[in-house]
Amino acid sequence: MIIEPYMIALENVRLRFDSRGIAGLSDVSLKLPEGTITALMGPNGSGKTTLLRILSGEIKPDSGRITADAPALFVTSPEVSSETNVQKYLISRVHEEIHDEKKIQLTRDLADIFEFTFQLRQKMGELSAGQKQKVFLAGELIRNPKLILLDEPFTHLDPHTRKDILKALFTYVRRQNLTLLWVTHDMNEASRFSDRIVLIQHGKIEQEGTPTELMTKPKNIFTAQFVGYHNFFPVKKSGSFWETPWGKEKFSHEPDSAEAIMVVPDTALEIDPRSDFRVKVEEAFYRDTLWTIMATHHERTITFQTLKELPDSGQLLGLTPRPESCFLIAL
Repeated sequence: MIIEPYMIALENVRLRFDSRGIAGLSDVSLKLPEGTITALMGPNGSGKTTLLRILSGEIKPDSGRITADAPALFVTSPEVSSETNVQKYLISRVHEEIHDEKKIQLTRDLADIFEFTFQLRQKMGELSAGQKQKVFLAGELIRNPKLILLDEPFTHLDPHTRKDILKALFTYVRRQNLTLLWVTHDMNEASRFSDRIVLIQHGKIEQEGTPTELMTKPKNIFTAQFVGYHNFFPVKKSGSFWETPWGKEKFSHEPDSAEAIMVVPDTALEIDPRSDFRVKVEEAFYRDTLWTIMATHHERTITFQTLKELPDSGQLLGLTPRPESCFLIAL
């Protein structure tokens, strides 16, 4: 049996914020395998930043155990004088006892990776917001950390600059075999850059796994809603079939329960004039090369996507799902 090395592990970590028993974290157990990128996701106030602060040692939990093979580096944006030279700032961040020429080479290497080579001789006050973030990030990475923590990095930057920095960062992290835990609210970014996603709510981990696992096998309605599903229908078992709004259906993976929630992805609904499941079109907008349609069915909001001609507002349509693209969550 191969034992997977972990950079850091938490066991039953708890933290209460005050005497009323408000939970910051409640019995959180989490392992970060060495050399992996993990996205930490959840609603505002769910405990994401608290977890990072505990991992960094900034605050201590009330109970539980934390073991780590290396100290965690919580990346922040430091206060730096606008008159500071970029290269001198980066050199000052090198903590290793190495020759000056080696320090200079490290700054050039990171400047090349994050594409600010031409700014090395400039002052910090002469940089754009995006360039400053690149320099600050390089200033952390030049310290040669093994475990990196990021709390919603670069949210104030424009989407193009943000994606460029993230792509460069994660390319570097993988090349150096570093371990990284980062907070993001963007499911597309989490799926693109992360090996695993940890979903947290009310200080408890709801589900963790690969992006594919969370998208295709959400354990509950909260996870399904968080990753982007909108259409949920209660269904009941009837013999070897399930009673759905479209009649009796069978599913490839069925829970061991008499009742369940049928999750119908937006892309699994098709316009079908023969269908008795009628919806009224309320609004439509273009997103990710598809038309997203918001409709109503007996006061229930239905969302679906189509490449076909855009229907008119108020138009009545019949919809039919593709059962092979739907799945069930046990109740």
